[in-house]
Amino acid sequence: MKSLLLLLATITYAQDILVAPNASVWVTDGMKAARNLRASTERSPKDLLTLAERSNWKETGDYKEIVSLYFKLAAATPYARMIDIGTTPTGQRMYIFVATKDKAFDASSARKAGKPIVFFQNAIHAGENGGKDAALMLLRDILVTKKYEQLLDKVIIISMPAFNIDGLERRSPYNRINEQGPNEMGFRVTAQRFNLNRDYIKADSPEMQNWLKTFNRWQPDLFIDNHVTDGQDLQADTTFVLHDGIDVYPAVGAWVAEKWSPKLWSGLEAEGHSVGWYVGGPLRPDRPFVVLSLGARYSDGYAALRNRASMLVETHSLKPFSVRAWGHYDIMLETLKVVAEHGAELRAATEKADKDQLQPGTKIAVDYVAAKQGVPFTARLLETESYQGSALGGPVTRYLPKPRNIEVTLVRAAIPKTEITLPKGYYIPREWSAIADLLKLHGVRVQPTTQVTTANFEVIRFDKISFPSMPFESRFMPNFETRTTVEKRSLPVGTFFVPTSQPLQKLLVEVLEPVAPDSAVKWGFFNSIFEQKEYAADYIMEPLAEKMLATDPKLKADFAAALAADPALAGNPRARLLWLYKRSPFYESDKDVYPILRAVE
Repeated sequence: MKSLLLLLATITYAQDILVAPNASVWVTDGMKAARNLRASTERSPKDLLTLAERSNWKETGDYKEIVSLYFKLAAATPYARMIDIGTTPTGQRMYIFVATKDKAFDASSARKAGKPIVFFQNAIHAGENGGKDAALMLLRDILVTKKYEQLLDKVIIISMPAFNIDGLERRSPYNRINEQGPNEMGFRVTAQRFNLNRDYIKADSPEMQNWLKTFNRWQPDLFIDNHVTDGQDLQADTTFVLHDGIDVYPAVGAWVAEKWSPKLWSGLEAEGHSVGWYVGGPLRPDRPFVVLSLGARYSDGYAALRNRASMLVETHSLKPFSVRAWGHYDIMLETLKVVAEHGAELRAATEKADKDQLQPGTKIAVDYVAAKQGVPFTARLLETESYQGSALGGPVTRYLPKPRNIEVTLVRAAIPKTEITLPKGYYIPREWSAIADLLKLHGVRVQPTTQVTTANFEVIRFDKISFPSMPFESRFMPNFETRTTVEKRSLPVGTFFVPTSQPLQKLLVEVLEPVAPDSAVKWGFFNSIFEQKEYAADYIMEPLAEKMLATDPKLKADFAAALAADPALAGNPRARLLWLYKRSPFYESDKDVYPILRAVE
């Protein structure tokens, strides 16, 4: 009894915090109605209602509940099946739910069916609630109540009930301080404390490794990742990012811009949603509103890198739980309507993207910045006021339930920041087979050589190397500058060759080009090459250095110039020793040298 009272008191305390004076109260009549969401609940069989629905959106179910309901859906129709894709570190089973009128429950059959495949991903951040429940409700309305059963005539649907399962099971009223309800929710990261939405390239987590195998197998044409935002309050209940620019294949981007985006936006507004683009960071009228999500470490950026139409959904954390779920439901519903109508064009675009590759010698962007030019846009914000916080000792912003519309410049286009010249391929030494394995996990074709390969290769060396003081996602990510030389090398049999002429061309370049933001080098896979392993004693180095300077006039002049330019070097005997040691034949020739070679012949 005491434990129950303590639990109730804990939940009440958490709820009291969330209804503090700063909490948003901006909810429109359309949001209150949440029409499609409420209608879904009303027509559902009682045994298929989620805990969220049964509790009037005060609670959300755990993983056992959501999996149980998905299995009930699968049992209720011949057109759906739960498919096991692996386990989490704690031993929880991971599933995808496949809905297909063709009963194409394996990836090969699904592709042969000729219909576009749409992938809904839920609970990658397990405290961000709405998508998990809404996806099941929408599938219930397709498969059981049959309100939207016609969609399955045109589309194959994959839904991941929850990605971060272990985080979902770490339920507490004290997770997600910035989110209003439900009473208990999951935790942002996995049991190993990995943020899955930073793990798409490095794939450290078992969950991501299972996901990548699944994505490679099914090759969906369109991908939606359901999130809940943090940050400033807005009029909008639903915001998102779509990829239709430089970071996605042109034909796919054109389909997103011409077919998906306008119909999605108008369809949501017709249902009563206040819709906006997802803008990271503070919204200020004196600055452009920049909408970019180009990083390959993130779900939507990764899918775009693989030539797929993709969306990051961010419903708003300060809107009620039911309003958030309504937003997720309608985004997925409106998307399926668009794909049902224009799926043939989408499939043609993705198939063309997979066949069409850039030729070696072509410039290819590996990093982007926001374009300088934008378009006029009305940003629908809320009025604010500031008050002096007694606890924090400074000014605190309070949002008011009053709309504030401002005219801004919206920037959704990107331009290249860093470009490289595409090589014919890359050669990975056998001792770095972990990189070859990483590429294969992503679906990249890697082939071992069967004979000695002698040729000129581009060799990359690193300068001005530094490391942060703290890890990011368990890794120390180096900063550096690069320089490239052409050198003749003979590579032994069994060296891994990665040709750039293959469908995942942009992805393999992102991993293997050191200057790319999410390269294997940037993620710390090669940190050992930056460590010096041998050292010179001063009593050995001094006579050697004297001889070096006496016999090499250029070295002598360079040393004098370095001493004159850097007083710290001139006054530090150990630093002088290292400067000379680096230029001696005894220094480690492979330190600060990228072991992967670029094929130029």
